[in-house]
Amino acid sequence: MAGAVETRRSFSITTLGCKLNQFESECIRQYLVKRNWQYRPFPEEARFYIINTCTVTGKTDSRCRNAIRRARRASPRTTIIVTGCYAETQSAVLESMPETDYIVGNDDKTSIVTLMENILREEEGLKKVESRLRWEEFSIDGFLDHARAFIKIQDGCNSSCSYCIIPRARGVSRSVPPGKILRQIEKLGNNGFEEIVLTGIHIGRYGKDLPRPVGIESLLEMILDRTRGIRFRLSSIEVTEITPGLIDLMAGSERLAPHLHIPLQSGDDEILRAMNRPYDRDFFSSTIDRIKDINQEVTVGTDIIVGFPGETDERFRNTLKFLKDLPLDYFHVFPFSKRPGTRAEKLPHQVRPQDKKERSRKLIRLGKAKRKELMRRQTGKRKICLVQGPVRKNSRFSLVMTGNYCEVHIRCSSRLIGKLAPVDITHFSRGRLYGRLCGSPASAELEDGEQA
Repeated sequence: MAGAVETRRSFSITTLGCKLNQFESECIRQYLVKRNWQYRPFPEEARFYIINTCTVTGKTDSRCRNAIRRARRASPRTTIIVTGCYAETQSAVLESMPETDYIVGNDDKTSIVTLMENILREEEGLKKVESRLRWEEFSIDGFLDHARAFIKIQDGCNSSCSYCIIPRARGVSRSVPPGKILRQIEKLGNNGFEEIVLTGIHIGRYGKDLPRPVGIESLLEMILDRTRGIRFRLSSIEVTEITPGLIDLMAGSERLAPHLHIPLQSGDDEILRAMNRPYDRDFFSSTIDRIKDINQEVTVGTDIIVGFPGETDERFRNTLKFLKDLPLDYFHVFPFSKRPGTRAEKLPHQVRPQDKKERSRKLIRLGKAKRKELMRRQTGKRKICLVQGPVRKNSRFSLVMTGNYCEVHIRCSSRLIGKLAPVDITHFSRGRLYGRLCGSPASAELEDGEQA
């Protein structure tokens, strides 16, 4: 009988997409556990499956549907609740899937707890509970299976990029008050987290909607002033929102990771205008140059959309040359994917799939070369790194992450997972960086050519 009770109040949750989704899933998971629900790793059998979805590309849409089908195969009698951006924008598709039991939009994610409780109460013949939780009632004190934690500082987007469906999925920009962010950081710090990522949909707009407006730069100053022993990292931020003060702050504080991810999307001005991006090539390149002039240690990455409608061979060559010349350190390359309801969906001069594929290959090749050069530049340096855990099960080596977003293979005790530690980066071999903890004997480093 005890086993049956446990099964009735069991759940699994899987998350697709961004760090914001991961944070929200962890909030829901921890809240349920505190209410005596039993968490089971996906795809173990559970009474409820929560699928927190993404819809940034057609490929992620497919992954969401596959996750739902996988959940049903793993647990045929489970109740499947689908939430997130795909649920928000493509509810009709989900309704047509026999595997889907409930669809919950982003704004109603907090109601999932009450929904699950009411389903069980109805089965027992009890009266339903009318309760609508607010995000303010959710917080996290850890982050399951993560060496670092994510904190949501902002949600939604006021921009209108012609290819993007996220404003429709997430709504307008909304900021979390600084006091709540600081309390969340304090809780995670007290529980041993030494790196925290500040995330959102459009973090460069942080604080503009608050009763007493503040900016991302002021928030960071406040956080650094009122905390100790934690390194902070920014998620993606727009080039138009990188102020001189933000660059100086990053250069002047060892506790603010020297890493910026700045979406470019295209290196051709005509395509940028068609995308409704609020900058041109000159503005983007001058900002990157300014960042690198002030602090050469800052790693700068970007996103590129390949095959946007109207991208001719010449316009693609403009992008390729622009990226070759820019001091960027890595790229994320995405073939253009039509998003229902966006302006770009119906633009003329759509690019052939085979052209997108070939252009993507060229950019990925260039991005790998730039990434390799970044890693080579790290050899011989001492970096403060976050210990993330074993490279894989039974491996003798652990992965650590430098502040400027480079993974290094070292040998160290599992007791250091989640901790910041000084690492000497000794060499680069077969596409990987290797090093040793400061103070470790030379024998602890990997011999050149040895396999991790």
